[in-house]
Amino acid sequence: MEQNIILIGFMGSGKTTNGRRLARKLNMDFIDTDSLIEEKNKISIEEIFKRYGEKYFRKLENETILSLSNCKNKVISTGGGIILNNRNIDILKENGIVILLESSVDNICNNLKNSYKKRPLIQKKNWKEDVRILMKERKEIYENSADIIVNVDGKKHNQIVNEICCIIKERA
Repeated sequence: MEQNIILIGFMGSGKTTNGRRLARKLNMDFIDTDSLIEEKNKISIEEIFKRYGEKYFRKLENETILSLSNCKNKVISTGGGIILNNRNIDILKENGIVILLESSVDNICNNLKNSYKKRPLIQKKNWKEDVRILMKERKEIYENSADIIVNVDGKKHNQIVNEICCIIKERA
């Protein structure tokens, strides 16, 4: 496969976990944009948000997407807010298929509660309500950005990966 497979979705939807598994199954390299940003800047995303703010982080995110524009045959897991910049999606779609991992608020909250990662946009006491609001704000953008939508609620990782593989085969 020459095309990249790009996973988008809300934080906690399983982009990184499923992306790694998908890459292994398809014998492709895996790239996580958030990890690239942290490695390049030698600082956590949480710390970038604290020190420099969201706008600066979004700039770094866009630079990272631009740096990946010539990649081929990769599974790319993106940050939850990648869709906030239309140019990011345009760049990713130029040589890839964009798959939205769609999930319910309850599933996202459960995943985030059990996550080892700190999420800068949901640090408050009422974070579950913040998740609801953010998901509602982004839902249409996610759907409009995706070539394919895969609902992940109630599915094991291998089921999600197999479903994506089947869809990709059908499109080939």
